[in-house]
Amino acid sequence: MKKIIICIVAAIAWVACVIPFAMGASQNTESGHDFTVLAIKEDNVKDYNSMPVFLDLAEDTGTDVYWTFNTSTQYANNPDPVGINGIDAIYHSGFSNLRLYNYGRRGSILAIDEYLSSMPNFSAILESRPDIAEALKSPDGHIYSLPRVEEMGLKAYPNILFLNKKWMEKLIDMNELPAGLELEKSDLVDGLDLSRNQFKAVLQKFNDLDMDGDGDNTNEVPLTFVSGNWQGNESDLIASFGVPENREHKTIVDGKVVFTIEDENWYNAIVELNDWYSRGLIRSASFTQTQDNFLARGQDGRYGAFYWWEKETVVAEPDDYIIVLPLSDDDGNRYVGVSNELEVEKGECVVLSSCEDPEELLAYFDKFFEPEYSAQLNYGSVESGAFLRERDEKGRLVPNDDHGEQSADDFRMRNAPYGVVYLTEEQWENDVQMESRAVLRLERLERYVKPYTYEGAEGIPNLNYTAEELNELNIYESSLTNNILNWMTTAIISAGAPSYESWQSFLSENRTSIDAVKRVNQAAYDRYAEAVDSAASD
Repeated sequence: MKKIIICIVAAIAWVACVIPFAMGASQNTESGHDFTVLAIKEDNVKDYNSMPVFLDLAEDTGTDVYWTFNTSTQYANNPDPVGINGIDAIYHSGFSNLRLYNYGRRGSILAIDEYLSSMPNFSAILESRPDIAEALKSPDGHIYSLPRVEEMGLKAYPNILFLNKKWMEKLIDMNELPAGLELEKSDLVDGLDLSRNQFKAVLQKFNDLDMDGDGDNTNEVPLTFVSGNWQGNESDLIASFGVPENREHKTIVDGKVVFTIEDENWYNAIVELNDWYSRGLIRSASFTQTQDNFLARGQDGRYGAFYWWEKETVVAEPDDYIIVLPLSDDDGNRYVGVSNELEVEKGECVVLSSCEDPEELLAYFDKFFEPEYSAQLNYGSVESGAFLRERDEKGRLVPNDDHGEQSADDFRMRNAPYGVVYLTEEQWENDVQMESRAVLRLERLERYVKPYTYEGAEGIPNLNYTAEELNELNIYESSLTNNILNWMTTAIISAGAPSYESWQSFLSENRTSIDAVKRVNQAAYDRYAEAVDSAASD
């Protein structure tokens, strides 16, 4: 009886989330709009229907699109979003390779490559960038989604280590620097050279002393990050042990797909991080907090050190923090891994087969790939203040860095719909300037991070999988990812360090999944490498 009640409650909750939305979508289509598109957005993001960029698109194309919404939670609770009544497309669909292929072959979503005559911009992209064309294809050769392409060269290196300069100066004044660490205040500049052991000793001081001067020596946060996040994660700390770590623990080294979790250096890193946790240098919040939690907590000035792309977003007084080089090991070696975050993202937008006029709707979406629309979709409209009214000498849009009391991230989150865009080197050169903070990120990464890339390491590129490979990944990859996360987190924040035997047992229990995922990705990567070599020789 208890199980029955739980099932009924769950069903009611699902209906409460999905049915009102589906009815709304249907009613909006019937009220005279040409198309209804479901977008996934949070409540703090402005209504797309009133965003100037979409008003301009409507006037430019003569196409009347009504935008209706699900939050990410509502959307995740819907097991079959393509079955929602009354919608013509899903924006920010987030469909995986397997889901795109399955929906496409069943005829639930359209094969967009069959409508390229209505899409001159997208057609030109596919012709000029065969790598993008290949990346978007499903096993049957069709393209079932519109992509997001934003190429800056940033995503491969998502972490920079920042240290509280003000607290370091206080340690110097108090004569409390760790033994063996000789620093003057003039040494506290970007590019500070610290070994991992020296850094650990500094964090211990941050933990033990009243660094913020409020009379309480327990509220300082020596080191923080957002575990498993796409940026600002713990990967480079683990990499300092001599392993090409990223958040997926999966990378390519000298052309071979490897799992870092199989490297004994990875195990040694987990053991050491357990010690850091037990000493209070890392708190459990680093493994549970969201990105938003992390950013909000940074404003009170109690972070001793943190990983992120930029300090300006995290702390209220960015001048109080300096960049630390990737931490060196006992032999003076430094290592960082390369992430698998892709600059060409599939699954941003799909068009349902129930759409009555796909040519017109796809012609509307095709405008999104034009540089000025892409820029405003990605950052916010000119009218909203995302760009200056005056252009530069090349005629490019110039980002506005002044958003008053709002941070750049807050402004962008509220005013930019993101999604389907096309911004590559050509657009940065001719149509829109990069944000100044993006330029700063690139400069910092080039100087302080990229030179220490693990030799031979590279991120896993956009790979094409066969139908059989997609099914095999579906069987093994998700459960393996969860198992790694659970074992690693538990091992770090447990009362005692994990034993070597427990690590070996973990690997043994997951051996089938590890080998399957490596085998599938290696086969796909070998095909990719062969295609790249073939194209280069033509």
